Order: sequence, then C-alpha cells, then structure tokens
Amino acid sequence: MCYEETRVMKSLEEMDVIDDFLFAEIMADEEDGAEVCRMILSLVLKRKIGKISFTAQKVVPGVSESSHGIRMDAYITEHMADDGSGKPDISVYDVEPDKQIRKKKLLPKRSRYYGDLIDVQLLETGVEYDKLPELVTIFILSYDPFDRNAMYYESGSIIKTHPDLPYDDGVRRIFLYVDGDLPGDAGDDDRKLKNLLRYIGKSTKANVTDEVTGKLDDIVHKTKAKKGIGVRYMKSWEREKELREEGREEERKNTEAERKRADKAESRADKAEARIKELEAQLAEIR
Repeated sequence: MCYEETRVMKSLEEMDVIDDFLFAEIMADEEDGAEVCRMILSLVLKRKIGKISFTAQKVVPGVSESSHGIRMDAYITEHMADDGSGKPDISVYDVEPDKQIRKKKLLPKRSRYYGDLIDVQLLETGVEYDKLPELVTIFILSYDPFDRNAMYYESGSIIKTHPDLPYDDGVRRIFLYVDGDLPGDAGDDDRKLKNLLRYIGKSTKANVTDEVTGKLDDIVHKTKAKKGIGVRYMKSWEREKELREEGREEERKNTEAERKRADKAESRADKAEARIKELEAQLAEIR
C-alpha cells in the first residue's frame, strides 16, 4: 500500500500519526511528545534511551540569507552518560514522518542537506571536529524509498575503494517504510518496530497489537480530543491550501516565462534563417 499525498481534507478522526498536523500536535505536548520520541528511538536503535530533550517543528536557517532553511518535525537530543572516553556527551536525532512521494527522488540529497545544516548549528567556532555528536536522521515514510519493499534501510559513509576499512563520521541515515517487509532474520525488536510503523501509517484500533501501539493509540485519542484542535486543523489546512495555490501560480508564471523565452528564441532563429537565405540569394546573383 502507498499513501499518496492527498489534496482532499481528511476528517480529524481519520488522521494518522504520519500526517504532518497530527504528528505536530502530538509533539506540541511536552510529555506525550517525549514519550513518542522514546518509543521511536528505542525500537529503531534497539536499546534503552537516556535522558532526552526535544524541539518540535525546529527551524534551522540557511548559512546565509539567500540559503534554503529547513524545518525539522522532531529534533531530539539524548544526553549520554560520561564514560571518560572524551566522546561527545550528546547524540542528536531528527525524526521526519513523510508522505511526499512526489519528492521521492530528492530524498537522498534532502537528507544530506538536513544533516549538513544541523552540523553547522552543532559545531561552534573554535570547537574541534571530534566534538561533533552522533547524528541520526530517521525518515518514517508512507512510500518505499528504494523500491525493495523493505521496512528498514540505512545509509552511511564508507571508503568505496576499501569497504573493509572502518570509517565512522558519526552520521547515520535511516529510512523506514511503514508497509515494508521484515528482514529475513527479524527478531522480537524488529517485529515491535513493524507494529509501531504500521500504526503510524494507519492509526486505527485494528493496528493496536502490543503495549507500545496501545500507548501510542491512547496518546492519539487524547490529542484528537484537545480543546480547539479542530479550529487549528482548519487553519492549518487553509494555510497549506494557500501555499499550494501560490506554488501553482508561481509554476504557471514560470511556465509562461519559459514559453515566452522559447517563442523569442524561435523568432530569432526564424529571422536568422531568413537572413541566411537572403544572403545566399544575393551571393548567387553576384556569382
């Protein structure tokens, strides 16, 4: 199943965790947001998660006024225990639910840009590079990003000429497809992650299959019952509609400008061709 981006307004009750608005509303609650972040990180990373802090809808500006900025759905910092190794005392996670299948081909470079901008924010002037914390970007996707029907994909840096050599730059990019298949050697943690992803993609009672999805379902119902959420949803939808219309208008203007440029180029080519024929005729008369 693939969840195409919809242009039809869902009812609030039909919304799933993977929908931008509902995920943002969950993250807006400090306690519930932290709980959901812990659910996701513990099952993806297959370990207990330490003390965390998070920022919902964190905006990171570009490196200059003319550069493209980003907005992260959930920016999470895990405070690690000091083990005396001198390693950074935090790890940073960016969790991004995403239904933008039309931008599927852009996903690898989008994840690269996100990571680069986050690194710029993390490394202060005069601080050594070894102080950069581990950075893990987790995309939770309604579509299969690499067409292998897998639940879990992970990319990282390697030395291509010598892949057996260790090369750890502290960056992990994880892509989770909510309807993907479990790996052949799936363990209990993998199955729990599969249950969570299935519920995130389709947040119905039928997909409440264990303790984790039960807790998330309680949070979803509590969030949907918040005072004023219907008004906020309507405003959010209207704003998105305006942005889409502005985008279509901008695209129309760009298309019109391209057409005019093409017409001018064709006109110049026709005039040039006519002039060449005229000169050839004059040359023939001289001869």
